[in-house]
Amino acid sequence: MRKIIRIKKNISEMLPKRDPAGHKGTFGKVFIYSGSYGSAGCALLAGRAAYRVGAGMVKISSPECNRIIIQTALPEALYDTGSFAGRMHILDKWSDVYLAGPGIGTGSESIAQLDALINGTGLKHLVLDADALTIISSDAGRYLIEDIRRQTSEGRKIILTPHGGELHRLMKILPTESSELNKLSETLSDGPADDDRLLLGIAISKYLGCTVVAKGATTFTISPGKDIVCNDDCGNSGMGTAGSGDVLAGIIVGLLAQGLDAYSAASYGVRIHAMAGDSAAKVRGEHGLMAGDIAEFIY
Repeated sequence: MRKIIRIKKNISEMLPKRDPAGHKGTFGKVFIYSGSYGSAGCALLAGRAAYRVGAGMVKISSPECNRIIIQTALPEALYDTGSFAGRMHILDKWSDVYLAGPGIGTGSESIAQLDALINGTGLKHLVLDADALTIISSDAGRYLIEDIRRQTSEGRKIILTPHGGELHRLMKILPTESSELNKLSETLSDGPADDDRLLLGIAISKYLGCTVVAKGATTFTISPGKDIVCNDDCGNSGMGTAGSGDVLAGIIVGLLAQGLDAYSAASYGVRIHAMAGDSAAKVRGEHGLMAGDIAEFIY
């Protein structure tokens, strides 16, 4: 029977060990597909967070309208044009891990780009967040669900990071959601089995074969065959702010880039995010806390 467990570690204990002789390639290359017109900030927050947890290189793919913003605000990051669907074979030679979704929109071009990332990148680790989750739960993008299921069955590690609303949208992908949820309600121990986010996360993780981070004031990390990790002892109301989820996604993909497995990267990422948010709140206050502050307190 699966248990609900809690991690009791400090940030420094969860960050991957550094190779004293390492270089930027040693610590992983992250490709981030993020941002659209008016939402360059999503890409910046995710990219900065990936760097703050130790990723060696970050390349951000975003529309041309965001080029100057990104390269000015985050000069450490490489920039790639937002249209890459026809050259994934080139980008995949560079990239170690992928993040897709923050602020990309849900139109036809975004669907095509997401398709390229899912189907043109072999079995490399992939984090799907925000608009990517909306796409795969939509009528237009739901065909990608079978690709995800096939790839996870072949060993690919994919992490989904939905909040409550995105979880409920993803519920539409389940073939028999009501019976599945009722059956799952009897499989838990040592935890709040009545939390619908937890039950939805379990159902979606099981169906897709993915790791699911069910975000909220209490966040659950659910991975096939693993104990469920509950984070309810750190984090604060100030983190309920625009861009906080982009920072979390960047943290997780940055940990993946350094060799952590999907389960560890997701569960450690949640706790690092929450603890950094608490440190930031001590300085900024919960009312004044902004998402960018969270990344600056990862140490």
